[in-house]
Amino acid sequence: MSTAFAAYSVYYYDANYNGHGMVGRIAEMGGTTVYPDPDLRQGFNGDPKVEGFAESSTALRIAATDYVKNDPNRTVYIYDAYAGGTALNTPTWSSVTNLYSLVKLGSYLYAMDYDNARVVEIDPSNGYAQSPNVSYTLDSNLVPSGYVGVGQALMVIGSTLYGLFSCVDDPSSYNPTYTNSILVKFSVTGGSSIGLSSYNAGLQKNAFAMDVYNTDIYVVSIGGAQGSGGTPNGDSRIQKIDYTGALGSATVYDVMSPSAENPYEFRDISFKGSTAYIMMGTYNTDQSGNWVMNGKLVSTTNFSTLTTIDTISAVKAYFWSAQYTSVNDRIWYARGNEIWLYTAADTSAHTTLTLSVGSLLSNNELYPYDNINDLAFVGQYGTTKAARGYRSPLQASRSPRAVA
Repeated sequence: MSTAFAAYSVYYYDANYNGHGMVGRIAEMGGTTVYPDPDLRQGFNGDPKVEGFAESSTALRIAATDYVKNDPNRTVYIYDAYAGGTALNTPTWSSVTNLYSLVKLGSYLYAMDYDNARVVEIDPSNGYAQSPNVSYTLDSNLVPSGYVGVGQALMVIGSTLYGLFSCVDDPSSYNPTYTNSILVKFSVTGGSSIGLSSYNAGLQKNAFAMDVYNTDIYVVSIGGAQGSGGTPNGDSRIQKIDYTGALGSATVYDVMSPSAENPYEFRDISFKGSTAYIMMGTYNTDQSGNWVMNGKLVSTTNFSTLTTIDTISAVKAYFWSAQYTSVNDRIWYARGNEIWLYTAADTSAHTTLTLSVGSLLSNNELYPYDNINDLAFVGQYGTTKAARGYRSPLQASRSPRAVA
Protein backbone atom coordinates (compact mmCIF):
# COMPACT_ATOMS: atom_id res chain seq x y z
CA MET A 1 0.00 0.00 0.00
CA SER A 2 1.05 3.59 -0.65
CA THR A 3 1.15 6.46 1.81
CA ALA A 4 -1.38 9.12 0.88
CA PHE A 5 -2.55 12.33 2.51
CA ALA A 6 -5.70 14.41 2.70
CA ALA A 7 -6.52 17.67 4.46
CA TYR A 8 -9.71 18.78 6.19
CA SER A 9 -11.11 21.77 8.05
CA VAL A 10 -13.65 22.12 10.86
CA TYR A 11 -15.36 25.05 12.55
CA TYR A 12 -17.69 26.17 15.34
CA TYR A 13 -19.41 29.37 16.45
CA ASP A 14 -19.23 30.64 20.00
CA ALA A 15 -22.00 32.28 22.03
CA ASN A 16 -21.16 35.65 20.46
CA TYR A 17 -21.48 34.21 16.93
CA ASN A 18 -17.75 34.46 16.32
CA GLY A 19 -16.44 31.70 14.06
CA HIS A 20 -13.43 29.53 14.90
CA GLY A 21 -11.72 27.16 12.48
CA MET A 22 -9.03 24.49 12.51
CA VAL A 23 -7.21 22.59 9.74
CA GLY A 24 -5.90 19.04 10.07
CA ARG A 25 -4.42 16.33 7.88
CA ILE A 26 -5.03 12.63 7.37
CA ALA A 27 -2.49 9.95 6.47
CA GLU A 28 -3.74 6.63 5.12
CA MET A 29 -2.09 3.45 3.85
CA GLY A 30 -5.09 1.45 2.66
CA GLY A 31 -7.42 -0.92 4.53
CA THR A 32 -8.14 0.38 8.01
CA THR A 33 -4.75 2.06 8.41
CA VAL A 34 -5.80 5.69 8.73
CA TYR A 35 -4.14 8.30 10.94
CA PRO A 36 -5.96 11.62 11.48
CA ASP A 37 -3.71 14.44 12.67
CA PRO A 38 -5.65 17.49 13.88
CA ASP A 39 -4.35 20.96 14.69
CA LEU A 40 -2.10 21.51 11.72
CA ARG A 41 -3.28 25.06 12.32
CA GLN A 42 -5.86 26.67 14.60
CA GLY A 43 -6.97 30.29 14.70
CA PHE A 44 -8.95 30.47 11.47
CA ASN A 45 -12.41 32.00 11.38
CA GLY A 46 -15.65 30.10 10.78
CA ASP A 47 -14.89 29.43 7.10
CA PRO A 48 -11.56 27.55 6.95
CA LYS A 49 -10.68 25.88 3.67
CA VAL A 50 -8.00 23.56 2.34
CA GLU A 51 -6.57 22.58 -1.04
CA GLY A 52 -3.91 19.97 -1.84
CA PHE A 53 -1.35 19.47 -4.57
CA ALA A 54 1.81 17.49 -5.38
CA GLU A 55 4.64 19.87 -6.19
CA SER A 56 7.05 16.98 -6.84
CA SER A 57 7.40 13.29 -5.97
CA THR A 58 8.49 14.18 -2.43
CA ALA A 59 6.72 17.51 -2.03
CA LEU A 60 3.07 17.08 -1.12
CA ARG A 61 1.55 20.38 -0.10
CA ILE A 62 -1.51 21.65 1.78
CA ALA A 63 -2.75 25.19 1.24
CA ALA A 64 -4.90 26.44 4.13
CA THR A 65 -6.71 29.75 4.49
CA ASP A 66 -10.04 31.26 5.50
CA TYR A 67 -12.54 33.67 3.97
CA VAL A 68 -13.82 37.12 4.84
CA LYS A 69 -16.00 38.83 2.25
CA ASN A 70 -14.23 41.67 0.41
CA ASP A 71 -10.94 41.00 2.22
CA PRO A 72 -8.16 40.32 -0.33
CA ASN A 73 -5.45 40.04 2.32
CA ARG A 74 -6.10 36.66 3.92
CA THR A 75 -2.89 34.74 4.55
CA VAL A 76 -2.48 31.40 2.76
CA TYR A 77 -0.46 28.90 4.80
CA ILE A 78 1.51 26.34 2.74
CA TYR A 79 2.36 23.15 4.62
CA ASP A 80 4.35 20.01 3.92
CA ALA A 81 1.62 17.36 4.01
CA TYR A 82 4.14 14.65 4.94
CA ALA A 83 5.95 16.46 7.75
CA GLY A 84 3.37 18.92 9.05
CA GLY A 85 4.93 21.39 11.48
CA THR A 86 5.49 25.06 10.70
CA ALA A 87 4.15 26.52 7.47
CA LEU A 88 6.73 26.56 4.65
CA ASN A 89 5.42 29.85 3.28
CA THR A 90 2.71 32.35 4.15
CA PRO A 91 1.84 34.29 0.98
CA THR A 92 -1.08 36.65 0.48
CA TRP A 93 -2.96 36.25 -2.79
CA SER A 94 -4.65 39.62 -3.15
CA SER A 95 -6.35 38.59 -6.41
CA VAL A 96 -7.93 35.51 -4.77
CA THR A 97 -10.53 36.73 -2.33
CA ASN A 98 -12.36 33.41 -1.92
CA LEU A 99 -10.27 30.34 -2.80
CA TYR A 100 -12.39 27.62 -4.38
CA SER A 101 -9.91 25.49 -6.34
CA LEU A 102 -6.15 25.03 -6.70
CA VAL A 103 -4.47 22.86 -9.36
CA LYS A 104 -0.96 22.37 -10.74
CA LEU A 105 -0.08 22.73 -14.44
CA GLY A 106 3.56 22.65 -15.47
CA SER A 107 5.69 24.57 -13.01
CA TYR A 108 2.85 26.74 -11.71
CA LEU A 109 -0.30 26.55 -9.61
CA TYR A 110 -3.62 28.03 -10.70
CA ALA A 111 -6.11 29.28 -8.11
CA MET A 112 -9.83 29.88 -8.64
CA ASP A 113 -11.44 32.85 -6.93
CA TYR A 114 -15.18 32.36 -6.43
CA ASP A 115 -16.13 35.95 -5.72
CA ASN A 116 -14.50 37.53 -8.77
CA ALA A 117 -14.76 34.60 -11.24
CA ARG A 118 -11.00 34.81 -11.60
CA VAL A 119 -8.12 32.39 -12.27
CA VAL A 120 -4.73 33.46 -10.89
CA GLU A 121 -1.27 31.97 -11.46
CA ILE A 122 0.81 31.13 -8.39
CA ASP A 123 4.60 30.63 -8.57
CA PRO A 124 5.97 27.96 -6.17
CA SER A 125 9.55 28.98 -7.03
CA ASN A 126 8.88 32.47 -5.68
CA GLY A 127 7.53 31.61 -2.25
CA TYR A 128 4.10 30.75 -3.70
CA ALA A 129 3.53 34.36 -4.64
CA GLN A 130 1.11 35.46 -7.35
CA SER A 131 2.70 35.78 -10.76
CA PRO A 132 2.47 39.50 -11.61
CA ASN A 133 -0.25 40.26 -14.16
CA VAL A 134 -0.95 36.58 -14.95
CA SER A 135 -4.67 36.06 -14.39
CA TYR A 136 -7.97 35.68 -16.19
CA THR A 137 -11.32 37.14 -15.10
CA LEU A 138 -14.46 35.81 -16.74
CA ASP A 139 -15.48 38.30 -19.42
CA SER A 140 -18.74 40.01 -18.46
CA ASN A 141 -19.80 39.72 -22.12
CA LEU A 142 -20.10 35.96 -21.60
CA VAL A 143 -22.57 36.43 -18.74
CA PRO A 144 -26.23 37.32 -19.44
CA SER A 145 -27.43 40.76 -18.37
CA GLY A 146 -28.57 40.87 -14.75
CA TYR A 147 -26.17 38.11 -13.64
CA VAL A 148 -22.57 37.86 -12.48
CA GLY A 149 -20.14 34.99 -12.89
CA VAL A 150 -18.62 33.15 -9.94
CA GLY A 151 -15.74 30.69 -10.07
CA GLN A 152 -16.52 27.11 -9.06
CA ALA A 153 -13.82 24.64 -10.14
CA LEU A 154 -10.59 24.11 -12.07
CA MET A 155 -9.38 20.89 -13.68
CA VAL A 156 -6.27 19.93 -15.66
CA ILE A 157 -6.61 17.39 -18.48
CA GLY A 158 -3.26 16.57 -20.02
CA SER A 159 -1.64 19.96 -20.50
CA THR A 160 -4.87 21.97 -20.70
CA LEU A 161 -6.62 23.95 -17.97
CA TYR A 162 -10.43 24.05 -17.74
CA GLY A 163 -12.60 26.24 -15.53
CA LEU A 164 -16.24 26.00 -14.46
CA PHE A 165 -18.25 29.13 -13.69
CA SER A 166 -21.85 29.53 -12.55
CA CYS A 167 -23.95 32.65 -13.10
CA VAL A 168 -26.15 34.14 -10.38
CA ASP A 169 -28.02 37.40 -9.91
CA ASP A 170 -26.73 38.03 -6.38
CA PRO A 171 -24.05 35.74 -4.86
CA SER A 172 -24.78 37.05 -1.35
CA SER A 173 -28.53 36.43 -1.50
CA TYR A 174 -30.20 33.71 0.55
CA ASN A 175 -32.59 33.18 -2.37
CA PRO A 176 -30.52 33.68 -5.55
CA THR A 177 -31.62 33.18 -9.13
CA TYR A 178 -29.32 31.35 -11.55
CA THR A 179 -28.88 31.15 -15.29
CA ASN A 180 -26.82 28.74 -17.41
CA SER A 181 -23.28 27.88 -16.30
CA ILE A 182 -20.13 28.29 -18.38
CA LEU A 183 -17.27 25.86 -19.07
CA VAL A 184 -14.03 27.47 -20.27
CA LYS A 185 -10.98 25.96 -21.98
CA PHE A 186 -7.94 28.13 -21.28
CA SER A 187 -4.83 28.88 -23.28
CA VAL A 188 -2.03 29.05 -20.71
CA THR A 189 1.59 30.14 -21.11
CA GLY A 190 3.24 29.54 -17.77
CA GLY A 191 4.71 32.69 -16.27
CA SER A 192 3.16 34.84 -18.97
CA SER A 193 -0.59 34.61 -19.63
CA ILE A 194 -3.95 32.91 -19.12
CA GLY A 195 -6.34 33.38 -22.01
CA LEU A 196 -9.68 32.07 -23.20
CA SER A 197 -9.35 29.40 -25.88
CA SER A 198 -13.04 28.43 -26.16
CA TYR A 199 -16.15 28.21 -23.99
CA ASN A 200 -19.64 26.73 -23.78
CA ALA A 201 -22.39 28.68 -22.03
CA GLY A 202 -24.99 25.93 -22.27
CA LEU A 203 -24.36 24.05 -19.03
CA GLN A 204 -27.18 23.67 -16.53
CA LYS A 205 -27.70 26.28 -13.83
CA ASN A 206 -25.62 26.28 -10.63
CA ALA A 207 -22.93 23.88 -11.88
CA PHE A 208 -20.15 23.31 -9.36
CA ALA A 209 -18.35 19.97 -9.82
CA MET A 210 -16.75 18.12 -12.71
CA ASP A 211 -14.64 15.11 -13.61
CA VAL A 212 -13.37 13.51 -16.82
CA TYR A 213 -13.86 10.13 -18.48
CA ASN A 214 -12.65 9.25 -21.98
CA THR A 215 -13.13 12.38 -24.11
CA ASP A 216 -15.92 13.92 -22.02
CA ILE A 217 -16.07 16.29 -19.08
CA TYR A 218 -18.96 15.37 -16.78
CA VAL A 219 -20.51 18.35 -14.98
CA VAL A 220 -22.76 18.25 -11.90
CA SER A 221 -25.40 20.95 -11.40
CA ILE A 222 -28.04 21.64 -8.78
CA GLY A 223 -30.19 23.22 -11.53
CA GLY A 224 -30.54 26.57 -9.79
CA ALA A 225 -31.52 27.08 -6.18
CA GLN A 226 -31.56 23.78 -4.32
CA GLY A 227 -34.80 22.18 -3.30
CA SER A 228 -36.23 21.99 0.20
CA GLY A 229 -38.86 20.08 2.09
CA GLY A 230 -37.60 16.87 0.53
CA THR A 231 -38.43 18.03 -3.01
CA PRO A 232 -35.40 18.31 -5.29
CA ASN A 233 -34.81 20.92 -7.92
CA GLY A 234 -36.07 19.03 -10.96
CA ASP A 235 -33.50 20.77 -13.16
CA SER A 236 -30.57 19.16 -11.37
CA ARG A 237 -28.40 17.35 -13.89
CA ILE A 238 -25.31 15.37 -14.64
CA GLN A 239 -24.22 16.46 -18.12
CA LYS A 240 -21.30 15.68 -20.39
CA ILE A 241 -19.45 17.59 -23.10
CA ASP A 242 -16.61 16.53 -25.41
CA TYR A 243 -13.52 18.54 -24.49
CA THR A 244 -11.23 17.53 -27.37
CA GLY A 245 -12.21 20.33 -29.74
CA ALA A 246 -13.57 23.82 -29.38
CA LEU A 247 -16.09 23.83 -26.54
CA GLY A 248 -18.43 26.24 -28.33
CA SER A 249 -19.22 23.72 -31.06
CA ALA A 250 -19.56 20.74 -28.69
CA THR A 251 -23.00 19.41 -27.74
CA VAL A 252 -24.01 19.26 -24.07
CA TYR A 253 -25.77 15.97 -23.32
CA ASP A 254 -27.95 15.23 -20.30
CA VAL A 255 -26.73 12.07 -18.56
CA MET A 256 -28.92 11.90 -15.43
CA SER A 257 -31.93 13.76 -14.03
CA PRO A 258 -33.91 13.38 -10.78
CA SER A 259 -36.47 10.57 -10.99
CA ALA A 260 -39.27 9.02 -8.96
CA GLU A 261 -36.87 6.30 -7.85
CA ASN A 262 -34.12 8.79 -7.04
CA PRO A 263 -35.76 12.12 -6.12
CA TYR A 264 -32.45 13.80 -5.37
CA GLU A 265 -30.17 16.57 -6.58
CA PHE A 266 -26.76 15.56 -7.85
CA ARG A 267 -23.85 16.75 -5.71
CA ASP A 268 -20.64 15.00 -6.76
CA ILE A 269 -19.16 12.66 -9.37
CA SER A 270 -15.83 10.88 -9.87
CA PHE A 271 -14.60 7.98 -11.96
CA LYS A 272 -12.68 4.73 -11.57
CA GLY A 273 -12.28 3.75 -15.20
CA SER A 274 -15.78 3.33 -16.60
CA THR A 275 -17.36 3.21 -13.13
CA ALA A 276 -18.83 6.48 -11.92
CA TYR A 277 -19.37 7.23 -8.24
CA ILE A 278 -22.27 9.65 -7.72
CA MET A 279 -23.37 11.36 -4.53
CA MET A 280 -26.99 12.61 -4.67
CA GLY A 281 -29.23 14.09 -2.03
CA THR A 282 -32.01 16.52 -1.16
CA TYR A 283 -32.50 18.54 2.00
CA ASN A 284 -35.50 18.39 4.28
CA THR A 285 -36.14 19.57 7.82
CA ASP A 286 -36.74 17.44 10.90
CA GLN A 287 -39.23 18.05 13.70
CA SER A 288 -36.84 20.53 15.33
CA GLY A 289 -36.39 22.51 12.14
CA ASN A 290 -32.87 21.24 11.46
CA TRP A 291 -31.63 20.75 7.90
CA VAL A 292 -31.27 17.03 7.20
CA MET A 293 -30.06 15.23 4.10
CA ASN A 294 -31.68 12.25 2.42
CA GLY A 295 -29.89 10.63 -0.49
CA LYS A 296 -27.51 7.97 -1.75
CA LEU A 297 -23.95 7.23 -2.74
CA VAL A 298 -24.09 4.97 -5.80
CA SER A 299 -21.89 3.47 -8.49
CA THR A 300 -22.81 2.92 -12.12
CA THR A 301 -21.27 2.03 -15.46
CA ASN A 302 -24.19 3.17 -17.64
CA PHE A 303 -26.02 5.87 -15.61
CA SER A 304 -29.21 3.82 -15.63
CA THR A 305 -28.42 0.78 -13.48
CA LEU A 306 -27.30 2.06 -10.09
CA THR A 307 -25.67 0.10 -7.28
CA THR A 308 -26.25 1.67 -3.87
CA ILE A 309 -23.16 1.92 -1.69
CA ASP A 310 -24.75 3.98 1.09
CA THR A 311 -28.23 5.29 1.89
CA ILE A 312 -28.44 8.66 3.65
CA SER A 313 -31.50 9.00 5.89
CA ALA A 314 -32.17 12.33 7.64
CA VAL A 315 -28.52 13.08 8.43
CA LYS A 316 -28.14 16.44 10.14
CA ALA A 317 -25.04 17.93 8.54
CA TYR A 318 -23.98 20.29 5.80
CA PHE A 319 -20.86 19.01 4.02
CA TRP A 320 -21.10 16.34 1.33
CA SER A 321 -18.71 14.98 -1.28
CA ALA A 322 -17.53 11.68 -2.76
CA GLN A 323 -14.26 11.39 -4.65
CA TYR A 324 -12.49 8.30 -5.98
CA THR A 325 -8.69 8.24 -5.89
CA SER A 326 -6.58 5.53 -7.51
CA VAL A 327 -4.16 5.73 -4.58
CA ASN A 328 -5.04 2.68 -2.46
CA ASP A 329 -8.26 2.35 -4.52
CA ARG A 330 -10.21 4.65 -2.21
CA ILE A 331 -13.52 6.50 -2.15
CA TRP A 332 -13.20 9.54 0.12
CA TYR A 333 -16.75 10.16 1.24
CA ALA A 334 -17.49 13.30 3.28
CA ARG A 335 -20.78 12.25 4.84
CA GLY A 336 -21.89 15.38 6.60
CA ASN A 337 -19.81 15.54 9.76
CA GLU A 338 -18.03 12.24 9.24
CA ILE A 339 -15.43 11.12 6.71
CA TRP A 340 -15.87 7.58 5.44
CA LEU A 341 -13.13 5.77 3.53
CA TYR A 342 -14.18 2.88 1.33
CA THR A 343 -11.96 0.53 -0.61
CA ALA A 344 -13.61 0.67 -4.01
CA ALA A 345 -13.01 -3.01 -4.74
CA ASP A 346 -15.15 -3.92 -1.70
CA THR A 347 -17.63 -1.34 -0.42
CA SER A 348 -19.14 -3.66 2.18
CA ALA A 349 -17.20 -1.90 4.96
CA HIS A 350 -15.58 1.46 5.57
CA THR A 351 -13.25 3.25 7.96
CA THR A 352 -14.99 6.13 9.76
CA LEU A 353 -13.43 9.36 11.01
CA THR A 354 -15.65 11.41 13.30
CA LEU A 355 -15.69 14.74 15.09
CA SER A 356 -14.50 13.15 18.31
CA VAL A 357 -11.39 13.26 20.49
CA GLY A 358 -8.66 11.13 18.95
CA SER A 359 -10.28 11.14 15.51
CA LEU A 360 -10.71 14.47 13.72
CA LEU A 361 -10.29 16.35 17.02
CA SER A 362 -7.06 16.35 19.04
CA ASN A 363 -6.52 14.38 22.24
CA ASN A 364 -6.53 17.54 24.34
CA GLU A 365 -9.33 19.24 22.47
CA LEU A 366 -10.49 22.41 24.19
CA TYR A 367 -12.63 23.70 21.34
CA PRO A 368 -16.06 22.35 20.35
CA TYR A 369 -15.54 22.07 16.58
CA ASP A 370 -18.83 20.55 15.47
CA ASN A 371 -18.92 20.89 11.68
CA ILE A 372 -16.71 19.83 8.79
CA ASN A 373 -16.19 22.64 6.28
CA ASP A 374 -13.81 21.18 3.69
CA LEU A 375 -11.98 18.04 2.56
CA ALA A 376 -9.26 17.77 -0.10
CA PHE A 377 -7.23 14.78 -1.21
CA VAL A 378 -3.59 15.90 -1.41
CA GLY A 379 -1.73 13.08 -3.12
CA GLN A 380 0.49 10.04 -2.88
CA TYR A 381 3.98 10.20 -1.46
CA GLY A 382 6.50 9.20 -4.13
CA THR A 383 4.65 10.39 -7.21
CA THR A 384 3.97 13.73 -8.84
CA LYS A 385 0.39 12.83 -9.71
CA ALA A 386 -2.20 14.10 -7.24
CA ALA A 387 -5.83 13.08 -7.52
CA ARG A 388 -8.12 16.04 -7.60
CA GLY A 389 -9.76 17.16 -4.42
CA TYR A 390 -13.24 18.22 -3.54
CA ARG A 391 -14.82 21.13 -5.42
CA SER A 392 -16.87 23.09 -2.93
CA PRO A 393 -20.43 23.78 -4.13
CA LEU A 394 -23.04 26.10 -2.72
CA GLN A 395 -25.07 23.91 -0.41
CA ALA A 396 -27.60 24.50 2.32
CA SER A 397 -25.14 25.16 5.07
CA ARG A 398 -24.96 27.42 8.04
CA SER A 399 -21.31 28.18 7.36
CA PRO A 400 -20.31 31.52 5.79
CA ARG A 401 -18.86 29.68 2.79
CA ALA A 402 -22.27 28.50 1.66
CA VAL A 403 -24.19 31.71 2.17
CA ALA A 404 -21.49 34.11 0.95
